Amino acid sequence: FWETYEQKIRQVCNPAEIEYIILDHTEPDHSGNLANLLRLAPEATVVGSGNALRYLKDMFGTDFKSLQVKDGDSLSLGNKTLRFFNAPNLHWPDSIYSYLEEDKVLFTCDSFGAHYCSEAMYDDLVDNYDDAFNYYFDVILKPFSKFMLKAIEKIRTLEISAICTGHGPILRSNWKRYVDMSEKRALEAIENPVKNKVFIAYVSAYHNTGDLAKFIAEGIKQAGDIEVEVMDIEKASLGNIDEHLAKSSGILLGSPTINQNILLQIYQVFALINPIRDRGKLAAAFGSYGWSGEGASLIESNFRNLKLKLFDENLFIRFSPDASEEEKARTFGLKFGKAMAENMKCDGNV
Repeated sequence: FWETYEQKIRQVCNPAEIEYIILDHTEPDHSGNLANLLRLAPEATVVGSGNALRYLKDMFGTDFKSLQVKDGDSLSLGNKTLRFFNAPNLHWPDSIYSYLEEDKVLFTCDSFGAHYCSEAMYDDLVDNYDDAFNYYFDVILKPFSKFMLKAIEKIRTLEISAICTGHGPILRSNWKRYVDMSEKRALEAIENPVKNKVFIAYVSAYHNTGDLAKFIAEGIKQAGDIEVEVMDIEKASLGNIDEHLAKSSGILLGSPTINQNILLQIYQVFALINPIRDRGKLAAAFGSYGWSGEGASLIESNFRNLKLKLFDENLFIRFSPDASEEEKARTFGLKFGKAMAENMKCDGNV
C-alpha cells in the first residue's frame, strides 16, 4: 500500500518538510513503511519509546534521527503540543499513547481498536461492530489485561474529543463506551481468568479418537459441576478454537498417530495456545494408534514447551476402544476433572 500511502501524504504536505514521525508501536503493520517514508523525509526525527527505537534499528539496520520519549514527556510543535504516555504490552513492550493537547485527540495505537473496516471512518457513522471489538480485545489484548487497566487509569483525567486507534473506526462520539467496554473485559479477565471448564479438542481419522473424546467427557462430568466442550476441530475455525482455549482451565488434545506423527490440526492448536494467557492450565493427551503410538509424546512435549501443566496420565489405545477401554476413558476423565479442580484451587481461581 506504499503508493497509496505516499499519495495521501502528498495531498496534505511535502514529505521532505516533515520534521517528526511519531511511532506509537513498531509492529510491521504500523511501521512497515517507515523506511520508505524516511527516504522522502530524510531530516525527520522518529519519536518513540526506548524499546521502539531499539526495535527499529534491528528491523531496518540503518541509522536515523530519533527522540526517545518517556511517560509524561511533551513535544512542542509550535502551535500544537504532544504529550506521551507509556502503555507497555498493549500489545508489544514498545507501545505508547500520544495526546494532542490543543485538539484533545488521543492516539492509542492497538488499544480500543478492532479489525473492522469502513469507508465511513467514524464510530457514529458505521454499523454496530461490538462483536468485532470484543473479539479483537479477547484475541490480542486480553492476555495483557493488567496493563490495559493501568493505561486506562493514566488517561482517565484527560479531556478527550476523539480517540484515533490503529485499527477500526475513529472514536469521536462513543469513545468512552469503548474504553468502558475494554475496562470491563479486562477486569473480568483478571477477576475470573478462566471458567471451571474443560476443552476437549480432537481430530479423528476413523472415529476411534472421537469415541474416546466422548467417553472422557462423560467421566469429567462425573467429577462435579464442570462445563465440558467437545469439539472435532477438523473444520472448526481457529477463532472458535481460541475462544474455548482462553476460557478453559483444562485442555485435552486428541489425535490418532499416523506415520509416526499427529495431525496438522493439532499443531494449529499449539499455535493458538498462548503461554502468557494459558500458562499452568492442566493439559493431557489422548488418541488411537495402530503400532507405533508416538502421538502421546508429541502432544505432551508441545504442552511442556507451551508452559502448560501436564496431567499425570495420558490415554492412548490401539485401534478402536473395547468395553474395558471405554470405562478406562471415563475413569481417565473423572481423574482429570478432579485434578483440574485442585489445580484451579492452587492457582486461586476458585
